[in-house]
Amino acid sequence: MRVIDDEGLRQVEEWLAGDPVGSAVFGGFYGRAVERWTPLLSAPERHGWITYDDSGPIGFIDLEILDAEAEISYYVCPARRLTGLGRATVDQVVRLASENGARFIHAAVEPTNLPSLALLRAAAFTESGPNEYGETEFEMSLHA
Repeated sequence: MRVIDDEGLRQVEEWLAGDPVGSAVFGGFYGRAVERWTPLLSAPERHGWITYDDSGPIGFIDLEILDAEAEISYYVCPARRLTGLGRATVDQVVRLASENGARFIHAAVEPTNLPSLALLRAAAFTESGPNEYGETEFEMSLHA
């Protein structure tokens, strides 16, 4: 894992340009990562990383922490999905949130994204119902 930089932001845009499913969920914001995510990453409460395995880059993590509450987004590129890397990525997100001062984590998932719904449930997130966008909300309390 490494902190996201210009090369990583371009990688995110490339992944989403070739991923109709991921683009439908993330494309509006992350599909223009260089333009939209770059300015946000200068804030001390916003963090971004490119995740790797032995084969190279596999996805990204976006973490924002305000008042000890974290909002997370994570992505695994299509070629590496359904291989167990989602769980490793979520475990990294939880660790990073905790290390950066979060006491609570929020995540929202499209109800059609069955693998991600199952993943967050298995990772001990609590489902808290739909949000105003129709996404399924999840939360996790981090104990100090």
